[in-house]
Amino acid sequence: MLASYGSPMQKLLNDFPSLDHLGWIADDLNSSAIAWEKLGFRLSRVSPQMGFTGPNGDLELWGTANRCALFQAGYLELIGVVDEERFNPWKTYLERGARPHIAAFRVAEADSAYPLLKSRIQGFDPPVQRSRMAPIGLHKNAGEIEMRFRNIFSQDDFWPEGRIIVIEHQTPEALWQRELLDHPNGATALVEAIFTSPNVHQTSERVSLLLNQPLKSKTFTSPGDGKVTILEPSEFAARFPGAQAPNRPSISAAVVTVKDLAVVDRVASANHVQLSKIPEGGLAAIGKAAVGGVIAFVEA
Repeated sequence: MLASYGSPMQKLLNDFPSLDHLGWIADDLNSSAIAWEKLGFRLSRVSPQMGFTGPNGDLELWGTANRCALFQAGYLELIGVVDEERFNPWKTYLERGARPHIAAFRVAEADSAYPLLKSRIQGFDPPVQRSRMAPIGLHKNAGEIEMRFRNIFSQDDFWPEGRIIVIEHQTPEALWQRELLDHPNGATALVEAIFTSPNVHQTSERVSLLLNQPLKSKTFTSPGDGKVTILEPSEFAARFPGAQAPNRPSISAAVVTVKDLAVVDRVASANHVQLSKIPEGGLAAIGKAAVGGVIAFVEA
């Protein structure tokens, strides 16, 4: 997971952004976290979000926080409201319903990657510095560690699918803590992000330019971990029976590898969660069980 940050990969990562994580946004963080824990994910402790939104443009706490399911490669992020009185930067997305709304792609250095990105596609703001204190481990008295990252954010007018983030992790060790990588369901990696769109060609064209990949098919790979697939709503329904994609360009599903599907099924069943069998041979949490959208499990 950290090997991607080594020097042999840096230029490749700047030229060809690699799938990093998908982010779900929900009204209530606590109840949504319980739903993911029932699927067998071990989540990081609550980490409040913050940004430069104070009265004088100063840094302030937002009304949202996150918890993450970290894997050997990639992760899933769950963002939810924890304080209704504070600023909520995700309000527009919440109006579309709880589901995946964020797709993040990793680069080695945001400042070096941005001119390359800007030269091939519009709709991204220059890199901005972000930091916050991340909880250490699973126990509330374990303390915190500073987490720093530099983000290139998409502009909503150009990216109807959701918020796209091109991210440089400056302190990956603060996020990928060893204690957080062992999940009851045996999850090991985020291997695929699935977008859906009534106009697959338009979304595929944007993704191909983002990832610097030829527009030859609806699936895009990169030198790093994971791939991105673009599906029409009918194709999405066929791949995940019982799931329904929004009738708009969207980020709709994550595919996660696990060690043993029987363990996934056993954990979910013990928590009274019904998973669906999917044609490719895996299992999927659909809709409410996944906090919107789909989280699919396949054996590594």
